[in-house]
Formats: sequence, structure tokens, C-alpha cells
Amino acid sequence: MISLKNIVKKYDGKAVLKDLSVDFPDNETTVILGPSGSGKSTLLRSLDLLVRPESGTLSFSDLKLDYAEPVSKKLSFDIRKKTSMVFQNWNLFPNLTVLKNITTAPETVLGQPKKETEEKARQLLAQVGLKGYADRFPSQLSGGQQQRVSICRALAMDPDYILLDEPTSALDPELETQVLLILEELSKMDQAMVIVTHNMEFARSVADKIVFVEDGNIIFDGTPDEFFNHPTTRIKDFLSGITFSDDNSQK
Repeated sequence: MISLKNIVKKYDGKAVLKDLSVDFPDNETTVILGPSGSGKSTLLRSLDLLVRPESGTLSFSDLKLDYAEPVSKKLSFDIRKKTSMVFQNWNLFPNLTVLKNITTAPETVLGQPKKETEEKARQLLAQVGLKGYADRFPSQLSGGQQQRVSICRALAMDPDYILLDEPTSALDPELETQVLLILEELSKMDQAMVIVTHNMEFARSVADKIVFVEDGNIIFDGTPDEFFNHPTTRIKDFLSGITFSDDNSQK
């Protein structure tokens, strides 16, 4: 389990995470929801040190980090080795083939042999419906295909947790569905994931736990059933606003 305690993060003197504490269970999918600017992505990126809070602690298996203290390269490496991040815009290396995009990190960071990494990469590509795409370059793929490759790249590192920051926000609805179906399958396989998303139906279908963040505070931490079927007044207003926006976008 990943456990954050008393996390404070400021930008230009303004607190975006306010003494926040939350746990992310093993082998479960935690979905982080909330309005724009609430601190969702900052919270997610704190888990693999892409964002460094001013204070608070992170505990992860046998590792513990105090954000207020200097972090050794070894501790930073050990924490990042347990997580893999999937970004909004996939961030593939344009000059490398799909196969090399997936195998480079396991070979250089984990020291795995080339034959092993390539075999696993091809298995992962087949798993996400991209068998036969290994020798293509990112520019030859659609956005949805590139995002599936980035998911393969994350899985190739054998992470304890995959962290996904609005993984489908740059995709049109059809391509979004393709990627969400892959993530839904991963959740059924008990791959631990922490996902920031705007898609409520996806959140309802994959989440084991929902964390609702607003103004740097956690105002809900519980089950999808509680969140969607027994919402507080504030959450009901949030869900109504999301539904109204989605309905209007389709008119």
C-alpha cells in the first residue's frame, strides 16, 4: 500500500495540497476525481516524485520518505522503480520504434536482457491489440494506438502501481473507449492503478476506491457505491455538473 500523510504542496506561496492524507491499496484501482484545479494531478505526481511536496511523508512497502528532508538518489530510484506513469499525451520517443519505446527503460534502468524485454514487449502489444506494430514509429500510429503503447511501456517495467494522469483527455470518444477498455481489463487482473480521470462512467466501472479532491483537500474517500449512489450534496452538485456538460457536448 502507498500511504501519504500530512502532505502540503505550495505553488507561489499558495497551498494546492493542504495537510492531505490518503492511502492507495495494493491490487486495487483508485480513481481520483474533482473539479479542475483541485490538486488531483499534483497529488498523483507526488507518488513518484515528479512533484515534490514541501512536507509530509510517503510510505511504500518497506520504503519511507519525508518530503521535508533531502532524498537520496537510491531512495528516489527505489520508489520510482515501483511505479510507472502514463501521461495525457503519451510522450513516446518519436525517433524510436514502438518496440524500442517499450524495451529501452527495462534494459537501461532494470538491466534486463534484450531478448527478454523484446519478448515481453511483443506479448504486451498483442494484449492491447497491437500485434504486428512493433516496427512502426509513433508518427505512424493514431492517438489511441500511441496511448496503448505508452501503457505497454508502463507495464514493461513490472510496476507495483501504474499512475495515469487523464490518460484519455487528448483522445476523441472512439479512441478514448479503446484505451479505457484496456485499463478496465488491467483492473480486472488486479493491477494496482491510481487514475485521474474526467470520465464518470469509467470511474464507476473500474474503481475499487474513489478519492474526491477539492481545493487541495480530500472531501471523500470511499467506495464507488457510496460516491455515486449515496452522494453528499457537494458531490451530487459535482456529478450533475459533469452530466450537464457531457449532455451539452453531444448536442
